[in-house]
Amino acid sequence: MSLEGACGSCQGRLVVETPGSVVACPHCGHHLTAPDFPLDPSPADPSPDPDDGSTQQHETTEQAAEARPAESSSIFNEPATESSDSDTVALDSNNSSRLIPPTFTAQPAEEQTVDDLANQPVIDRSPRSRRRDTVPRTTFLLLLSYASAITLACFWLFYQLQNVPLHNLERLPDPADTTGSTGEAGPSLTLVAVDSPMPDGHTLKLGQTTRFGHIRVTPLRVSRESLEFEALEQFDGQATREPIGPVLKLWLQLENASDDQDIAPLDRLLMLSRLYENDRVMANNFIRPGNGESITLLHDNPLQGNWNWKGQGADGIEARVLKPGGSFETYVPTGTDGIDKLDGPLVWRVHIRKGYSASGKGVTTIFEVAFDSSQIETD
Repeated sequence: MSLEGACGSCQGRLVVETPGSVVACPHCGHHLTAPDFPLDPSPADPSPDPDDGSTQQHETTEQAAEARPAESSSIFNEPATESSDSDTVALDSNNSSRLIPPTFTAQPAEEQTVDDLANQPVIDRSPRSRRRDTVPRTTFLLLLSYASAITLACFWLFYQLQNVPLHNLERLPDPADTTGSTGEAGPSLTLVAVDSPMPDGHTLKLGQTTRFGHIRVTPLRVSRESLEFEALEQFDGQATREPIGPVLKLWLQLENASDDQDIAPLDRLLMLSRLYENDRVMANNFIRPGNGESITLLHDNPLQGNWNWKGQGADGIEARVLKPGGSFETYVPTGTDGIDKLDGPLVWRVHIRKGYSASGKGVTTIFEVAFDSSQIETD
């Protein structure tokens, strides 16, 4: 007896003569194991006893006809069923059972030994719990320590910046608060050495505006021109003085940026105070070459003299006082000696009053204006 079936690999048709044998598919070459031929159920078999525990269920003729497709002349037109070692029995429209042969299963070309199976990797198909993305504890502690150290360093730096001592040139004493009974500033002047380095922000260029304390300073220009004089108010009209020159003049714009202080940024004490040591004359206002120590002082106008620089406005007996928000333009002049030798890069040092402390004493400072001799304007 032969059995017609389908290859489980390529679905090709084949006929098996010997039940339970291993055959090769003539279409794809896979080895197939043929099942034993099923036994046709006898029509005379009694119906199963409902009390024996079996639960075989019979469909009605109409239900069986609806549940399966139209019959054809070949079993290969039936829907494929899963391979099984037991036969599947179905009822046709005449309530007679027929056998639907299982699909042949492919047989490996070579048998695998127990050792081969043992050496095969085991694939774990059980669901795995999703691992949470976490930072290792050691890494977390290192990062935390680093962040804490950086934070402490920032606090320390901020504290140092807030408590950094001022440069000694930022808060020079005011000669007006230390004069003697004679009214002479003289030895009370705090002299700054010519080669003393300036604090940050104390070296300006022409046209640059910088605030020192409550005074906003803008060096405007440097001019070469004659210097004229005017008598003090009490001597006005009694005498005249011939101009001298040419001299160099540094023109400044001074503005009081405070809210509640009346400030005289320049006066005779600041501009004209000098110290004498043997044959040397020293002061805090002068002009010098950029890389030299030879200085040219301001015009030597006596502190107790009767003449002011004409139009200067700050060298009177009573200095010009700026109200909060007030400003004016003024100049500081050199003498006539040595200005012809001032060539190339030049530095002009100026001593100003920048406000008053809480105790009411004046606070002064020094700044420099760096420029080139080619920038000097000539009338």
